[in-house]
Amino acid sequence: MKTYQAVLKSDANPEEFRKFLNLKKIKILDYYKALQVFKIQSNKKLNSKEFKKFCESIEEDRDDLTI
Repeated sequence: MKTYQAVLKSDANPEEFRKFLNLKKIKILDYYKALQVFKIQSNKKLNSKEFKKFCESIEEDRDDLTI
């Protein structure tokens, strides 16, 4: 399974996005309300075009975060 970070648009409704994810059978791992970021998981590779209505960006989660 692949894990993704989805950054919501400022005008997107998080509850509508949750419903959208449930319809697509995409698992929600976490939601960072202050950042408007969902951590999601899917068996298939996600296409960012499908998420344009809700998301500024959606990217595969990586372990190379440095501070």
